[in-house]
Amino acid sequence: MRKATQLHEIDYAVKYDEPVDALHPFYTDFTGLRGRFSNDVVYKALNVNPKTFLYEQPIGNKTLLFLGGMRGSGKTSELAKYAQELHKPDCFFVVTCNIDNELDMNDIEYMDILIFQIEKLLKAIENAKLEIKSDILDSLKDWFTERVKEINNQFKKEGGLEMEIGVEPNPLKWLLYISGKIRGSLSVSRENAEKVRLVFKNRFGDFALKFNLFIESINYELRHYRVAKEILFIVDGLEKTMTADIRRKIVIDESNRFRQIKVNTIFTLPIELMKEQQKLKQFCSDIRTFPFIKLIDKEDKEIEKAFEKFLEFVYKRIEAHLFDSEETVRHIIRFSGGSPRELLRIIQRANAFADEEKGKIDIQAVEEAILSLAAETSLYLTEEDLALLKVLRINLIHGMQTPFNEGMQHLLENLIVFEYNDGTYKRVNPIVEKSEIYQQYVLR
Repeated sequence: MRKATQLHEIDYAVKYDEPVDALHPFYTDFTGLRGRFSNDVVYKALNVNPKTFLYEQPIGNKTLLFLGGMRGSGKTSELAKYAQELHKPDCFFVVTCNIDNELDMNDIEYMDILIFQIEKLLKAIENAKLEIKSDILDSLKDWFTERVKEINNQFKKEGGLEMEIGVEPNPLKWLLYISGKIRGSLSVSRENAEKVRLVFKNRFGDFALKFNLFIESINYELRHYRVAKEILFIVDGLEKTMTADIRRKIVIDESNRFRQIKVNTIFTLPIELMKEQQKLKQFCSDIRTFPFIKLIDKEDKEIEKAFEKFLEFVYKRIEAHLFDSEETVRHIIRFSGGSPRELLRIIQRANAFADEEKGKIDIQAVEEAILSLAAETSLYLTEEDLALLKVLRINLIHGMQTPFNEGMQHLLENLIVFEYNDGTYKRVNPIVEKSEIYQQYVLR
């Protein structure tokens, strides 16, 4: 992606399904603008001093941190920033696993993610040119060799395609090869995936022990060579699995397996599972909400620092002369509700309505875009949804919180309602407020 200097380049510059990392020219740091949430909260949960980035290594304890939040809040870009800041000799050897890029999001289980974590760790070790003792790698190689033989026996019985073990003498390269083969076999077909998973699930206690020993051995090597103190996995993308049932199965139903894995991990949590905090706290270290950026305070006044940062966000992607005025950009920001993704979506739609002869996005194009998106977003609102939105509006007027219920959860999942602070403050998506049905049922 590159900065747009002409109207026809804007769609490419505002692609909201391609997160940027902290080193990208488009990256904008929204630190301190998410209400009560701060990066320090995450770092302290990981036993990291946020000023010195020194990891205070607790004896025998590992951190499993769930970071939940709404789609479009900017979690992936923020996690990329964490990875950059924490990847230090006195801190972590960070391994990021974007599961939506390389796993089958239609059919995925926790076992698949663990194998993917091993593969990504091995790649990171290879890329960093770390010298790992052969006996550490040989032990894992021997274990995987036995599992592949069991998988092949299953395939033979069913007449399936066997997995090649390979003859690569370098244990690191062999482990990379076989972990990639196993991951690939999980995507061939559901029947194929079930056979592979069954072998690992039947021996999960053994697998967890081998995994934990391997992690501790690598941690020792990292400290010995002063590369880092320990491994930290960042596992992102779970919210992009196809169904809520898949997500629940991985996190809640597999909680016993989560307990057995001992490695520092930040795991993004889909918003619908935030309500399961009591269950999650039984096996994780901490749960934090990653909210949208606050644009309006309790007195309904605009927070100028947030607007300034969003202006930076826009102008990093699009030349200012492609808008008729800065006020037009501020209007877009207001209707984004503090969601970076919603803002990009509004600009993309406004560009479709822009006058090519003028060569600019003007306020008229933005208004048409907002009305168009409002109609789409509110199309399937039910009477029950609208009744809840009315309650939310009345509560906001009186400065009261709105109690949780399944209906509100549904509105959050579908980005009809936005969350701020630590999830206690909610507002209706400003786009929805512009829809005719909202005007008729809630405001009148």
